[in-house]
Amino acid sequence: MSQPVEVLLWDCDGVLQHGRFDWRSRLDGAVRPGFARRVFEAELPALRGERPLREVLEELLRLEQEQSDHVPITVEDLLSIWEQFDLDPEAIGVLTAVRDLGVPCMLATNQQDHRVQHMREVRGYDDLVDGSYYSSEIGAMKPDRVFFERVLDDLGLPGEQVGFVDDVPANVESARSVGIRAVLHDPASGAVGLVEDLTPLVPQLADLGARP
Repeated sequence: MSQPVEVLLWDCDGVLQHGRFDWRSRLDGAVRPGFARRVFEAELPALRGERPLREVLEELLRLEQEQSDHVPITVEDLLSIWEQFDLDPEAIGVLTAVRDLGVPCMLATNQQDHRVQHMREVRGYDDLVDGSYYSSEIGAMKPDRVFFERVLDDLGLPGEQVGFVDDVPANVESARSVGIRAVLHDPASGAVGLVEDLTPLVPQLADLGARP
C-alpha cells in the first residue's frame, strides 16, 4: 500500500466544478472573433494578483470601444461569466470522504479576485475545505513552479508528503518538479475515476470503497 499523503491539494475547474458553456464561443459571439483571446490575456495579471479583474476588464473594453462604434457587452456582463459554473456534487462527495479519513484538503487553483470572492461568499468553498491557495492571493499561478514552491513553504511539508490533483498536464508536471505527488484527472472519468486517481495518495479510499 502506498504511503498516505499528509495534505491533499485540489484543483477546482475541471475537478470540483465545471463551466456551463464554451467561454470562447460565448465571448467571440457576443463581440467579435478574437475577443475571447483578448479577455483571457487581460485576465492574466488579475490571476497573478497584480491587478483587480474589474480594472483590467474596464481597460480592455475602453480599447475595444476605440476600435468599434458599439461594444455590446459591459464589465458587469463579463464579470458574470466567471460566476457561471456548477460544483460537481459527486466530486465534492469524494473530497468530503478524504477529509473524513483525516486528510486535510486544500484548494490549489488559478483564480482572480472576483472569482475568489464568488467562490467564498456565494459557493461556500471555505466550508468545504481546510484551506485555500488562490493564485491571486499567493502572487503566482500554475503552471509556474513558484506557485507550488510557495504552497510548500506555507505548509512546511516536504513535497512527498503532499498530494495534488489537477486536470491540466502542465500543472501536474510542474507540481511533480518540486516533489509533490501529483496525479492527472480526466474530467470525463467522473467521480469514479477521481477515486481511482486519488487512491495512490489516499489508500484508505480503496479500503472504504469510497464512492460518491
